[in-house]
Formats: sequence, structure tokens, C-alpha cells
Amino acid sequence: MAKQKSNHWSAGTLHSRGWTDPLIKELLPEPSWHYFHGRRVRCWRRDDILAAETDERFAAAAQAEKERRAKLALEHSADTFDALQRATAYLEECWAGTERTEDITSLLAARLHEAILLTIAKLPKPESLRPGQATSYIGSFNALQNPKAGQNINNILRHFAAAAPWMGRNMDTPVMRNLRASYGAVLLRVAECALGDFGNAERQQDAAKMLLREDFPVRELLHHPLSYLYAVWYVPKAIRSSLELLVALNPRDEYPEARQMKRHFILHLGGTNTGKTYAGFQRLMQCESGVYLAPLRLLALEAQETLLDAHVRCSLTTGEEEDWEPGDTHVAATCEKLDMKRQWDVAVIDECQMIADSERGYAWTRAILGVLAPEIHLCAAPEAENILLWLIASCGDTYEIVEHERKAPLICMKRCVDYTDVQPGDALITFSKVGVLSIAEDLRQRGKKPAIIYGALPYATRRRQMEGFLDGEMRYVVSTDAIGMGLNLPIRRIIFMDTRKFDGKEVRDLTAAEIKQIAGRAGRYGMYDRGYVGATDNLAAIRAGLEATVPPIQKAVVGFSDLVLQVDFDLLEVLQEWNKMPTVEPYVKLDITRYIAVISKMREDGFRLTREQELRAANIPYDEKDPELQKLFNHFLRQWGRGEELERPRLPERSAGAYTLPELEGHCRKLDLFFSFAKAFDCAVDTDELREEREQVAEWINLILLHNLRNNIRFCAACGTALPLNYKGRICASCFRRRGGYHGKRR
Repeated sequence: MAKQKSNHWSAGTLHSRGWTDPLIKELLPEPSWHYFHGRRVRCWRRDDILAAETDERFAAAAQAEKERRAKLALEHSADTFDALQRATAYLEECWAGTERTEDITSLLAARLHEAILLTIAKLPKPESLRPGQATSYIGSFNALQNPKAGQNINNILRHFAAAAPWMGRNMDTPVMRNLRASYGAVLLRVAECALGDFGNAERQQDAAKMLLREDFPVRELLHHPLSYLYAVWYVPKAIRSSLELLVALNPRDEYPEARQMKRHFILHLGGTNTGKTYAGFQRLMQCESGVYLAPLRLLALEAQETLLDAHVRCSLTTGEEEDWEPGDTHVAATCEKLDMKRQWDVAVIDECQMIADSERGYAWTRAILGVLAPEIHLCAAPEAENILLWLIASCGDTYEIVEHERKAPLICMKRCVDYTDVQPGDALITFSKVGVLSIAEDLRQRGKKPAIIYGALPYATRRRQMEGFLDGEMRYVVSTDAIGMGLNLPIRRIIFMDTRKFDGKEVRDLTAAEIKQIAGRAGRYGMYDRGYVGATDNLAAIRAGLEATVPPIQKAVVGFSDLVLQVDFDLLEVLQEWNKMPTVEPYVKLDITRYIAVISKMREDGFRLTREQELRAANIPYDEKDPELQKLFNHFLRQWGRGEELERPRLPERSAGAYTLPELEGHCRKLDLFFSFAKAFDCAVDTDELREEREQVAEWINLILLHNLRNNIRFCAACGTALPLNYKGRICASCFRRRGGYHGKRR
């Protein structure tokens, strides 16, 4: 009924408050009549009702009525319970008398029968179903022997279960006698239809495994189709069970060979430029076999060259290149490329504070837990001490700590400096590629020739720039924070031109750890008796970062192993379930966002690979957000799928000076992808030709940086700010907005 006026209550409202008709006549005045949706309804004033409810006669009568209703409800509830018991026993007899075979259809029909009985047991008491509704529901159930397209079978089964009280009170009716003959046949027919909707015979084997599980949610069969329960309940359960058998809860237990070894760790702790890595190299030069693990391929290359210069036979392996020679006793590699099966006399793992990195930290955790060497040197910043000692102790290995102090003190300057007043041995630090290039060009126009270093620079070009600085050909450096990790250059002063950086997600202030890492490059021991740190602006932030205590690292990132391939389900589902599985502290899971993105994109683009092939493809290091690289990646997949030889990327035919800097850098990234893809999918590569082309492109880039940078940089026509390299407009975005954008144009 429609909502009543607040100052008038109807007879229905009165009855719900405990009034009876005799009480209404005795205690209340004559009713008035009101219309609700066209219907006349008796009503009494609310105030009259509330006043009458204070009368003792109402209280006594209301209590008696309440007790009467409770007694009736109890009797009705007991009657309903008995009726449900009779209905349950009757349906059990019906099912027992059904002819069925030992196949999946009968298994599912039995589960449906169980679901109906469980639903009956949970029916509310007393029930509110009218006899006509009950017989209608039973009739709809019987009609399922010939189901129609589009019928909501789950809804019909639930309604059938709701008719159980009526069944129990009407056992001898024709409706119930017909049900005895049809009950089992209907369930078998419903099961047959459900399996037909579920899928092919191969998936039906999985359905049988699902239905046989003891913890199968039987009642849900009356609420969801079989395919839903398979995807939402069974698959995660089965994956989790398989992973729990394969993957150890504690990551240390994933490396049984290392657990059987007696390993001894030497922790080299100290800030930047304190000789940690040098100490590790000294030991590598003395041992019969060893491995050096670096965070950057340029550092791995430097390590290889250092060991080769010391007459130690050393190979190189990174994600983008390999340089192997038979008989090499040592390997320099990026941390992700560690051979977990090879044994070494000595291992040196550099920049171990990277263990907390959400995307790459797993490689350091894996190396520390699993590298097969009796002597392991860990080079790390002081804030990594606690987490490294915890990992070592958890493995039952021994350790010693060697603390390294700076021999050349680091001094923060007292006032900001003008970057144009640079001195020989200065390194200017900014945090964007365009910033590096524009500052370098500005210095060059003032007659000061700088070396240029930034992350996107091909490592061969970066090496040429570093060599130019080391040889004295260039007396200054302009760099991003790429200079901070392991690059040993004779720098006297580090000058910060920015105190904020874009970290891939947001523009934020530099952390104390970042400031110390970069600033520590100043004052190379043996060349300068001290190092200086300054800024062109906000020097207070740099000083605060240098004086701050970096908080200890609290976590170690762990990744998934190839064991996930042994779980016989969709790889994406397996990875997602692995990500949900708990792990012991202080371990945290690797961010698998990129893996999911790469695999999903391959499927969207129509590639159908095995789980192992999908994982190999997802491990290839390339920027999947770059349209050109993604297009090339798909091209390689198609060529490989057709059994064709991979086609090496080519630059368009032009004179060397006609190529732009972004074009050459992009080509280097394509060559890296070509090599990485070929190695991942065992495709033939002419490594000599590839090396020659890389060196040629690196030389062209180097020439641009040395002689033709201005022609590769465009500046805002309004304010003179350097524009992004692929920017299309003549003025920068800030000037464009300041002028009102399109709305500021004359009409």
C-alpha cells in the first residue's frame, strides 16, 4: 500500500502494533476515510492511537495477542519443519529410484539434487508461498524435461525447492505422483544442458574434477551456471593448490642446491665512491671462476673490460647483448641474467639496495638466495644492511661486514652557483633528456664542451662520451641521475640543476637516498682530495638530503619462477593467483603489471602461444608503451610464427648527417629488441653484423652530440625553452596556455 499520511494510521498499521478489532472498537473513536491510490482506507489519528495505547486494557490485550501469535507461529513452524522433512525424504526416494550411469552427467545431476536438498533445509520458517504458486513452480520444474531456449533454469530450480512445504503437506496428490516419475529425469536433462553450455569434452574433464572436490559450493549450482563456478571458484582454487605444491611459501626454499652449500658472505657497506665495488673486483681477479652482477649493462661492460685488462677471461651477458668466448672463466652480467645452475668460486653482486625495487628487486633477491658460490661479496648502501643480514641469516649462511668510508670528504657548497660558470671536472645534473641536451648545447655555445650522459643514450655512445671526459677532450659533464649508479668518472663537483624529478608516475622531490647516491660521485679518490656538491637553486633541499639519515630498507622483492608453467591453467590466471598468495615477511611480490599487459596485448593482437612462449615473450626487455617498438615486436612474432628468419631493423637510406637524434636512438632500441627477441626464441643472429651496426649508429649519435646538437633541438619561439624532441608546435605548452590556446587566436 502507498505510504500513509504521517498523522493518520490505517488498520494494517494498528494490527502490526498489537491492536485487535475488538480493541479498536472499544478504545478508538470512529475512523475517518482517506484515499490512497484511488482506494478508500480506514484511518485513525495518530495522537488518538498513542493515547489509547497507554490504557491498561490495551497493554493486557496486546500482550495476550502477542502470546497467541507466537504460539501459532511455533505450531506453524513445527508443521513446516515436518513438511520439509517429508518432502526431503520423498525427493531422496525419487532420486534413488532414478536410472543413471557413472558419467559426468549423472555426477552433475547428483550435485543438483544435493543443492535442492540443501536449499530446502535453509528455507525460512514459516513460509509465505501460496498453494497456487507451489503447484506452478512444480509444473515449471517438470517442464524442464524439454527446456526452452532462454529459460532461467537456476531460477526454476530455486522456486521448485521453495515449494517443498507444500510438497510435504500434499504427498498423495496427482502433482506429487507425477513428480516421482519425472524428478530424476529432469535433473539429468538439466545436467546435460548445463554441460552442453559449459564447453567441449576437454573442459568437461575439468568439470568432473571440480564437482568431485569436497569443498565444492553445492548450493551455488542453483544460483550460477557451471561456467561461472568453474571460472570464479574452481580455477583459482585449483591454481592455488597447484602453486602451493610447487612454490615454497618461503622464497629461500626455492633454491635447494644453494641451501646445501656452505656459503660465506662479505658485505661491503658504504656510500657512493667508497671503493665497495673495487674491493669485489680485487677478489674476482684472484679467483679461478667468478661472476659479477650489475644493475646496468654499461657497468657489466665496464666490469668485463676491467677483468680483461687484468688478463682474466671474462664473458658478457645482458638483456641486449652477449659476448661469449669458449674457455672464459668469468662472467659479467646484469643481475637478471645470472645463471642459477652454474657454480662459481666467487660472486660479486653490486648495488644490492636495489633489492627493494618493485620491478627489478626480485633479481637481487634471487641472486642472494640462490647464487651457487661459496664466497659472495655484496656491495650496498648502508640502508640495506639490515635486510641483507636477515636474508643471510634465514639461509643459515655466515657473513662478515666490511665498512667503507670515503677517502675524499664530501662538502656541500654554501651558496647556489650559476651553471654557466662551470669549472673543469663539474657535472651538471638535471632529470630530463631534453634538459640535458639543451644545457649541453647552451654550454657549447659558450665555448665549453661537455660530455653528455642520459638513460636513453645507447650504451656505446655513452661509453664514447665517458671516454671523451676521461681523456680530457671534454672537461664537463651534463647528465641525468644515470650518473649515480656505478659510473666512475673524475668529477670534482656535482651541481644539481633540479631538486624534483618525474619517476614514471609523478613529479616528486628527490629522496635523501637519491641525493646521496648522485652527490657521492663528486671527489674521485686519487684525483681530488675532496668533492663538492652544489645546486643552481634550492640548495637547502640538497643540504638537507645530504645530512638526512636514510631509513633502513624494510622489504625484499620476490618474483615468480618458471614453476608457474607447470600449473595446467591459463598463464594470466596463474600469475594473478600467484600474486594473491601470501609470502613471509619481509618479502613482497614483484609488480606483475607489465607481464599481464604484454601477454594481454599479444592475445588481443591474435597471437596464440603456449604458456612457456608467452612467458618468454613477456620477459623480453622493451618498452611496450612505445607504438613503434610494439609494432616491431608483433612483426617479429608473426615472422617467428611462420618459421621465417627475423628481419633486422634497417634505417632508411640517407646520408649519415640526415638522421635525427630521436631517429637514431629509436633505431638502437629496435636493434636491442631484435637481439632480445632472437635470443628468447632461439632465432639465428649475425652478432658481428649487429655489433657493427650498433657501433656505427653510436658513432653517428656521438657526432650529433659533439657537433650538431643544435640542429636536433628546437626551442620555444616565445620564451626560448627547449622543446621536447618530437614536439610539433613552435611554442611550448606553457606559452600556448598563457596565450589562451586556440581561444586566444584572432578571428
